[in-house]
Amino acid sequence: MKTKVVLAILAAGSLAAMASAQQAPQGAPGAAPGRPAGPPRGGGLPPPEPIEHVKDNVYKIFGGGGNTLVVVQKDGVVLVDTKMPGNGPYIDEQVKKVTDKPIKLIINTHSHPDHVGSNDYFREHYPNARIIMNEGAKEELSGGPRPSPALLPTETYKDRMTIGSGADRIELYHFGRGHTNGDTFVLFPAARLLCMGDVMAWNMAPFLPAGGAEAIAEETGALVKAMKGKVDLVEEGHGHINNWAGLVRLAKFDRALVDAAKVHYDRMDPPGMAVADLQKNADFAPLLDTHIKKGLEYGNTPRARANMNVNIAYLEFAGEPVGFGVANGQPLPATDKHKGSDPKDTAPPTPEMLATAVAK
Repeated sequence: MKTKVVLAILAAGSLAAMASAQQAPQGAPGAAPGRPAGPPRGGGLPPPEPIEHVKDNVYKIFGGGGNTLVVVQKDGVVLVDTKMPGNGPYIDEQVKKVTDKPIKLIINTHSHPDHVGSNDYFREHYPNARIIMNEGAKEELSGGPRPSPALLPTETYKDRMTIGSGADRIELYHFGRGHTNGDTFVLFPAARLLCMGDVMAWNMAPFLPAGGAEAIAEETGALVKAMKGKVDLVEEGHGHINNWAGLVRLAKFDRALVDAAKVHYDRMDPPGMAVADLQKNADFAPLLDTHIKKGLEYGNTPRARANMNVNIAYLEFAGEPVGFGVANGQPLPATDKHKGSDPKDTAPPTPEMLATAVAK
């Protein structure tokens, strides 16, 4: 993929700039309109892969947007997130490989098109299915340039919601602004599994399209406190299945990033010095890796993402607006309140980096 394209669609697959893609029509099973037969790619993202077993009645479909978690329950199937537009038929096909039960419930972790994009397919083909998201996510979807009623939920919740009981119990949590204004964390208590959405994706600091360096630290801190003793497995919004220790590390990292940024902001140091401080903590090494993850060839490295979030923190400390550009890798311009960043810290990946992407 050319460097120019990579830069245009950075940010772990959840770009708000892709919101217009929400209106793409669904195609016949196996293909989206205007695309060849086979799994659709969806907005330049890696194509969806065959369904994979996680544990017991839990499965995951990677690619084509965010992860789709598949949980087979007594009376039907629960999906967490539906990828980019055009992926509904493929998700449906993969689910049918493991069960003949109908899809009864869709939970969206947030409003971005790579997580809600195929809601319309399931609304049409499973008219009795519930679609649930946080009220903030519904507001974001409704307020877009071209809102699509077919992507909207049938139900919303504010802070907490419980669905079902016993082995089929599901708990939804919202802790305020973070990756978006409507993040949902989905807990399956019987499986001791937590779905993170893009608050944790690719085992790196989260993309913050609307700012929120301090907010994300508050959000992940509250999440860890609420989930202690309840979680073993953590499904990231993109990429692989992580674990409780990985989530705790991320929450500590989010807080340490803001704290280090504040120290160096107050000293009028360049923002890269905050990331240098984070590198001194060996436990943070996975979150500061300099390799492109396989399947994230359209994105950037964990260290680049950390630098982007420090740049956002500097803007917040200065009371300056956080534009999409800085959140997505443009250098932080110097002002009378702070020094600018080194463009190399958030530069798009080189062809050599892309050619040596590491396993997801």
